[in-house]
Amino acid sequence: MDFLNPAMITDPYPHFARWREEAPIWWDENIKGWVLTRHDDVRAILKDSAAYSSEIMGQGNHLPLLADDPPRHTQLRALVDRAFTVRMLRTMEDRVAEIATDLVAQIPADEPVDIVTRLTTPLPVAVISEMMGIPTDRAEDFKRWSDALTGTLAGISMESRQREIFEMAGFFQSLIPQRRADPQEDLVSAVVNAEIDGERLADADIVGFNILLLIAGNETTTNLLGNLLNILADRPDLYARLVAQPELIDAAVEETLRFDAPVQFLMRKVKRDAEYHGQRVAEGDTVNVVMASANRDPRAYEDPDTFSLERPRNHHHTFGFGIHFCMGAPLARLEARVALRVLLARFPQLRRGAGENERVPSHLLRGFHHLFLRFSA
Repeated sequence: MDFLNPAMITDPYPHFARWREEAPIWWDENIKGWVLTRHDDVRAILKDSAAYSSEIMGQGNHLPLLADDPPRHTQLRALVDRAFTVRMLRTMEDRVAEIATDLVAQIPADEPVDIVTRLTTPLPVAVISEMMGIPTDRAEDFKRWSDALTGTLAGISMESRQREIFEMAGFFQSLIPQRRADPQEDLVSAVVNAEIDGERLADADIVGFNILLLIAGNETTTNLLGNLLNILADRPDLYARLVAQPELIDAAVEETLRFDAPVQFLMRKVKRDAEYHGQRVAEGDTVNVVMASANRDPRAYEDPDTFSLERPRNHHHTFGFGIHFCMGAPLARLEARVALRVLLARFPQLRRGAGENERVPSHLLRGFHHLFLRFSA
């Protein structure tokens, strides 16, 4: 068993199925951590932030929220949650639809197109750029920086990745004096001028916070929407049904999150000794909880390897669980829902297009760098 087996980038799910049945917990020497794949184990660990710290997630990138535990996490999270309220997202929906409509209008009918470069990447980057108050002409930089931080650039050296990350940090550092002198109605200004216990955040925390907002605001949506369209390209019956019944779009988005999760696993650091399936897990150990496997556990889902719009209880863990539930989840759902609605309205037919599809070269994130499809009116 090898958690970082390159074959898993193509299709990890047969591996997960074998691990769930044969070794629900096992030690991977390459990553120096335990791997847990069953639904109830994953849920229990994600839920218990007191016993399993998220500190390990921030090592090497210094991202607040991702790496913090209570009480600091609670204070920082409150700043972000105000930006992603239901009311705020409702005001954003019309703007998301405008951007999606413009992008879809530029997709030619009956020609192969790389939907990643045409829609699934530019849509969320444009939306989060507007929310953060950053010029959209930096879109290519944002995607390059984001890929460097998440390790999803194929063939790039660690030295090159670090250069990209430093460039991104420098960009956000340059915004701090601007937004302090002239605050705007945007997320960057909100973070720059936020206070916790009467004190402003340190510059390093502000930079890390904004980097996290940028990544949370685009990576998940890009991968979610790409995975959804990839599934529908092989299921013309489902695509036709969504054209006829757009009220099922929400179900399609949720089932994609379960069936082919854009985020495959999370890491936690064990804060006190525990035991799973007769195996002792010691304080200080790292555990890798595989949500993408938990989402297909037959103990929790009927016929889990089938994509179904009728799934009665879709309690997947793709966005995490508990206090570290993904802050970008509501925005990702909104953008995927709106983009699919716009596509269905303009193109009643979808099939695969000529071109070389390319999965994101990552075991953590699952999506596409290139996905060629053909839409017909």
